[in-house]
Amino acid sequence: MTGTEDGGGTVSADYPVTPEQRRLWLTQQIHPDDAGYNVYPAMRWRGPLSVPALQQAFDRVEARHEILRTRFAADPGTGEVGQYVLAPRGIPLEHLDVDPATADDPAALAALLGRWVNAPFDLARPPLLRPVLLTAAPDHHVLAIPIHHIVTDGWSLGLLLDELMECYEDALADRPDPQAPGERAQFGPYAVSETVRLAGPDGEKALTYWTGRLAGLPVLEPPLDRPRPKDPAHRAAFSVVRLPADLTAAVEQLARAERATVFMVLLAAYQALLSRWTGQDDFGVGTPLAGRHRLEHEAVLGYLTKTVVIRADLDGRPDFATLLRRVRSAVMGAFAHPDLPVEQVVSALGLRGDGSRPPLFQTVLVLQSQRQTAGATGRTPKGVVLEPVESGYDQAKFDLMLDMWRDGDAYVASFAYDRELFEAESVDRLARGYVDLLAAAVADPHRPAGEPVGDDLAEQAGFADGGPLPAHAPTVPEAFAAQAARTPDACAVEYRDTRIAYRELDERSTALAARLAAAGVRDGVVAVHAEPSAELIVRLLAVWKAGAAYLPIDPALPAERVRLMLDRGGARLTLGDADELRAGDGDEDELPAGDGDELPVGADGLPAEPLPGFTPAAPAPGRPAYVLYTSGTTGEPKAVVVPHEAVAARVHWMAGPDGYALAPADRVAQCASAGFDTHVEEIWPALISGARCVVVPGGGRMLPDLLRTPAGAALTVLDLTTAHWQELVSLGLLGDTVAWPPALRLVVLGGSEVTAASVAQWRELHGDAVRLVNTYGPTEATVIATSADLGAADTLRRPPLGRPLPGVRAYVLDERLRPVPPGSPGELCLGGTGLALGYLGRPDLTADLFLPDPYGAPGGRLYRTGDRARWRTDGTLEFLGRGDDQVKIRGYRVEPAEVENVLLGHPDVVRAAVLAHEGALLAFAVVRGGDPAAGTALRDHLAERLPAYQVPAAVDVVTALPLTANGKLDVPVLLAVARSRRARTAEFVAPRTDAEALVAEIWQEVLGVEKAGALDDFFELGGDSLLVTRVVARVRALVEVDLQIRDVFDRPGLDGLAGRIEELLVEEIDGLDDVEAAAALNAEPVGADRSGR
Repeated sequence: MTGTEDGGGTVSADYPVTPEQRRLWLTQQIHPDDAGYNVYPAMRWRGPLSVPALQQAFDRVEARHEILRTRFAADPGTGEVGQYVLAPRGIPLEHLDVDPATADDPAALAALLGRWVNAPFDLARPPLLRPVLLTAAPDHHVLAIPIHHIVTDGWSLGLLLDELMECYEDALADRPDPQAPGERAQFGPYAVSETVRLAGPDGEKALTYWTGRLAGLPVLEPPLDRPRPKDPAHRAAFSVVRLPADLTAAVEQLARAERATVFMVLLAAYQALLSRWTGQDDFGVGTPLAGRHRLEHEAVLGYLTKTVVIRADLDGRPDFATLLRRVRSAVMGAFAHPDLPVEQVVSALGLRGDGSRPPLFQTVLVLQSQRQTAGATGRTPKGVVLEPVESGYDQAKFDLMLDMWRDGDAYVASFAYDRELFEAESVDRLARGYVDLLAAAVADPHRPAGEPVGDDLAEQAGFADGGPLPAHAPTVPEAFAAQAARTPDACAVEYRDTRIAYRELDERSTALAARLAAAGVRDGVVAVHAEPSAELIVRLLAVWKAGAAYLPIDPALPAERVRLMLDRGGARLTLGDADELRAGDGDEDELPAGDGDELPVGADGLPAEPLPGFTPAAPAPGRPAYVLYTSGTTGEPKAVVVPHEAVAARVHWMAGPDGYALAPADRVAQCASAGFDTHVEEIWPALISGARCVVVPGGGRMLPDLLRTPAGAALTVLDLTTAHWQELVSLGLLGDTVAWPPALRLVVLGGSEVTAASVAQWRELHGDAVRLVNTYGPTEATVIATSADLGAADTLRRPPLGRPLPGVRAYVLDERLRPVPPGSPGELCLGGTGLALGYLGRPDLTADLFLPDPYGAPGGRLYRTGDRARWRTDGTLEFLGRGDDQVKIRGYRVEPAEVENVLLGHPDVVRAAVLAHEGALLAFAVVRGGDPAAGTALRDHLAERLPAYQVPAAVDVVTALPLTANGKLDVPVLLAVARSRRARTAEFVAPRTDAEALVAEIWQEVLGVEKAGALDDFFELGGDSLLVTRVVARVRALVEVDLQIRDVFDRPGLDGLAGRIEELLVEEIDGLDDVEAAAALNAEPVGADRSGR
């Protein structure tokens, strides 16, 4: 291409790009409006300045260095990226006059300079630097030189500024350039030598080292303040802290004592900080190397920097000295292998970025040298003073980046963060924590690296306590009796066409309670087997009045599951829908179940009159109120026993003015199965408030039908699982109208995480007209423990769990049950009033999860929820996911171990594994005989024994369960098995349009696959970023449309990419006149055979 015109000027030389340049080029193609890789020196110039001389200086520097007049583009035929050196044309210097007040105001000046430093470059249109000179007075100027990183690095910036000042002085003196053309070492030959070197043994060695070093590296997942946007703008903000001089000296002393470098100490502290912030002990931190290991490279201007990944290893809770030694070893290994072939490593490891962050490392630590941080240059013209100024740069290359430099006798740490993801307060706290962590490390290097710094409990103290409970709260049966006496004729329960007044509900439940008492159930457990109905509420209330605890049984459960619940739950009697009472016998303490004689009741199963002489029991606050089953990590469901005092505390808060403020005018929907503790929230607060409980026939799944009836239209309160609510909101957005009640004033959510997007969708429909409350609480904490009203602010960030309820204490603790600082993740633990008594028949499990509360009143207990959370700076809790393998499916807690245990109960199953992945269960089994078709029978086995939400979509039969070198289950291999099974069972869809046929043909050629179908994914077929450019080049060559590299990342499916090509063709035709359009439409169709056959 040498000596030719390519549309950008005359090409004097062309070279390959280095891997590092190619990565920046690809990033710019994917995000063409992004200026994240702009370099932005800016300086205040005090003293005289000749604009013509400065312009001449820029032109001379450009003439000296080919890289400053180089364009970067992909070859139209092959898609290979190259750099093409153009003849010198000069670098335009933009010159403007500015108001002196603007030049003297740092904020105003930064805002002005931001117009240039934050503007993206077109890498195909050099020069890739745009100097701008602002003149406020003859002796007061500001010079900014935005330049793209692809043609410079920190070292080169110093060279550039030195030469610029040298050329300026020569121009002032009218001296010719002392350097003749060709005297300077150029970047192009360096790129050629690097390409040749990395194509040989050095490249193979690098790939082997880095694939081994980075295999299995997890993505760093910081606790975000706002959800990650689909199309990020990558706008940065900065939090800057200065290490005190004595701390700086101590860091340097520690480095000497440990035979390490200052960089290693700072990196070890950064890794410890990130680990404490994220809860992860394995992640990557990127850091740049100068890349000038040969003497002749020191004078080369260009992007020679190489970025390596230092893998953090905080396994086993090392002390800081141990961590520093690990960091030293990792750094030395990385520095000995500076060539990190990012694209090849990503491809070899099967990684795939999500478009908003790189796959190998998501944060960077840079320790700048003095030369890089001078802001201007060590060389200044006579009579001129240069000083750095804030440039207004606001681009975020990464979620979080730590930039450090020495300033006088202290180090400065600048945390650059993506302000779309983090609040300023969060990163300010993180920056202060970094200084505290360093101070603690140098004071005692043998202190655990993740040890809390400062009094973290004191920081939590203002958040943890939900405040006191009322002095006396009657139990729910007592509160209901009082309400029935106040409003005897008001409707208490509505079910279909049946309405039951408070007096009738009181009398009917008392009558049934008398029969239960006669059967001797006091202080025992009575199973209630019924769907949501008026009769269910009568029975639950009757059990309480009889002095017993109820055990709800969902009739939809498999018979074997019901038998297990009855056996383990210690039920003395079962109230069934068959209108019979089955009697059992058992010890009052352990309450085991047994067989017994049937106890007949009235013909309708609900006696109309109470038996003479019976008085409803007044439950003792500490006695059990109900027993509910939850999924268990041991592989078996756990029976949770909840006392009356805990139920009373929750129900009174819900009914009261600080909770849901229920009143007699309210009509509350009762959707949940009694086996799900939401029924407590739906039924009892309404019935102690004089409100009406409207039972949804068929349960929550039938709510849309009820909403279309007069009874549904009159509802004022809905209590829904988050998943069900989101489904209803989505139905409305999809046009399937949900008849939300006109009088609806409150929707209560719980059971799984609420997303900001779903809150935004809800607010589009209802705005502030309906109160939306997010609640959180495991069954062991009596329905809910925290609540938060959600509003407009929660459409922009992860909605919170809220604050603890009265009587509740909430802590976020580390693995050793020590408080973590606000903003850091930990396990959410709950204390105070409202905890369950424990697990029925499982004292061992009770002791493991219900611990003495070391931070509360004497005798208090603490429940370990297993959920990860953090305190936000506003004093609310934020959910961060499960801390174990437990997942939520359709709002239900599911332990894969429980499903695995049932699967192992099949006589043909030898081994089994059940994984939680992307909100679903994946099951694998090794069976006798190895019949791969046995999966269907195994799934049926699960369906007969488990609720539907615990049954995986399929069971994959495997010959063996794969293990890692450490003897652990090899999860990635099993996930690949599941993907393979889906691929085998999915129907192949052949290309259906000319555009799809074209894309399929190109993919088959580029990827080397036998066939590509309409529903295939480019990356799942083996594509990577190295091959994207080839696909784009082939499409452009065959169809002549302006397909962009980003289009492949945005639409990786074959049908989606074909659709994009069709859109571009339509856009092109729309831009033609009638004659041109007719010619185009009569041209060869997309995907036609171009071979001449």
